[in-house]
Amino acid sequence: MPRKSCSDGAEPMRLSRRDMVLGATALGGAMALSGCAAPRINSPAAVDGIEIARRRDILAVTNRRISPDPGLEFESLRSDSRFFCDYEISVPENRKPGEFSFPRIPLDPERQFFVAQSAHFEAERDFGRVLNHRISRLPRGERGVVLFVHGYNVSYPGAVFRAAQIATDFQLDQPMVLFSWPSAGRASRYAYDRDSVLFARKALARTLQDLAATQAEQITILAHSMGGLLTMEALKRLALIGDRKTLDRLNGVVLVQADIDVDVFRAQLTDLKPFDVELAVFASRRDRALKLSSVLTGGHPRIGEAENIEELRRLGVLVVDTSTAPRPGPLGHSGLMHSPELLAMIASRSFVDRIVAGAPGQDILIEGLSLTGSAALAIAYLPYTITGT
Repeated sequence: MPRKSCSDGAEPMRLSRRDMVLGATALGGAMALSGCAAPRINSPAAVDGIEIARRRDILAVTNRRISPDPGLEFESLRSDSRFFCDYEISVPENRKPGEFSFPRIPLDPERQFFVAQSAHFEAERDFGRVLNHRISRLPRGERGVVLFVHGYNVSYPGAVFRAAQIATDFQLDQPMVLFSWPSAGRASRYAYDRDSVLFARKALARTLQDLAATQAEQITILAHSMGGLLTMEALKRLALIGDRKTLDRLNGVVLVQADIDVDVFRAQLTDLKPFDVELAVFASRRDRALKLSSVLTGGHPRIGEAENIEELRRLGVLVVDTSTAPRPGPLGHSGLMHSPELLAMIASRSFVDRIVAGAPGQDILIEGLSLTGSAALAIAYLPYTITGT
């Protein structure tokens, strides 16, 4: 039976046994993954003399507390301060698109990501100076920056290497900045992570203001899972203080399988409406992690579940349904970052061109290559006009 939002006038949703089983399966899989050894960031001194395969620069901002363990750099505890870092990541050639790995001993540069160089900035202005230098190397009209906000159950090392993987597989020309909020990095700490999102709203809003003060002509936000909730809360904060300068610099906000309650999202959009922020939601009905989130939060659907497409279109949001794309892994929660097929779709740029050329209310079938030939990867549902269609 299809889910309906209470906002559509339906009765409150009751969870089926299937929903509960899927939620338990997702929790079990995530818990098993969290039982592995803690991921670490290597010291650049440990890789002296090792040939670097492919370089990717990542700037990072975090409000995590500094870790006493140098292999972690920053831990899951919260800090009232922000810290600014710069990493040169070696990305191995011998890997599948969508995959990243942590450095191990002995280090295998052909298969493992590792930090080749790193720097910690003493002040925000030093961070901004380095970012401006990288932006200035781009042609005028293309001088932008991509801000990546990770999701739930992510360690700091995991966030850094994931950002490098995305920047590489998306074939980004623009500098990438990572905002890493204090996730516990453990599947059992869902409630802690949601509280950390609320804690991090001010820090992310300040980071966006810092980016708007650079030479970047535009800012694109890519937010995954619970990072989508954090992003929307930070944007709402900027809207409530009337910071049009920062919000006008946004080129677009992409929420990938976002863990946001549908009613909460509608309220956030109300606050953002005067600022014309363009939003895109990537969603999938096969996302078992979001089904678990729905279970944990009383059974209300999340916007990343692709259960409320028509409502989102009426709210002026572009929705890309990737339910038909191959699902990487048992949870299916990071398809856009993991799936080689979806990554190829993004990197080709033709996907964006077709959406830009589309008409309001149009449905666009996105096809890609599979083992058996061409196959449907996604359907882009363009938003309706304000008056509807």
